[in-house]
Amino acid sequence: MTKQFIIKKVCDEPDKPPYSYKVDEYFEEFVRENILEPFRIIGEDDWKILLSIMMFKKDEESPEGVSIYPAETIDEEKIRYYPIAINIEDVYANDAPMQNIVGMYYQIISLFFVSNFESISEGFMLQLKKNLDWDYLLSLPYPAPVNEQKYVGD
Repeated sequence: MTKQFIIKKVCDEPDKPPYSYKVDEYFEEFVRENILEPFRIIGEDDWKILLSIMMFKKDEESPEGVSIYPAETIDEEKIRYYPIAINIEDVYANDAPMQNIVGMYYQIISLFFVSNFESISEGFMLQLKKNLDWDYLLSLPYPAPVNEQKYVGD
């Protein structure tokens, strides 16, 4: 089965957060099971959604929190990708990078679906957060070995 919802992470900073690609895979599957299928958002022949999570160092121009930008398309591959910017400093806040990463991923997913699909409400997304498997996500190795991080370009 072809993935219809894909998460890719991008970071050119030397101190990129060394977390496992298994976080990306977990959230791809979580979205498929809990949002895409029940709400019949995309079918096998529809366009794919790609969230491109880009991590940057904060500067004077940086917006606070998560920024989701308008979609770009790759027509020949039927991909609609959404650039998303987060500040690396937010990942390392409070010396709890894995909790922060999981929280930011869920925030990104919530903002994306609430903003782009009328059938998805903030209330639904708040309730759905209770279904996250925090035990699994926090059991993933951190820092993960380089070969398990799988940033775009690695």
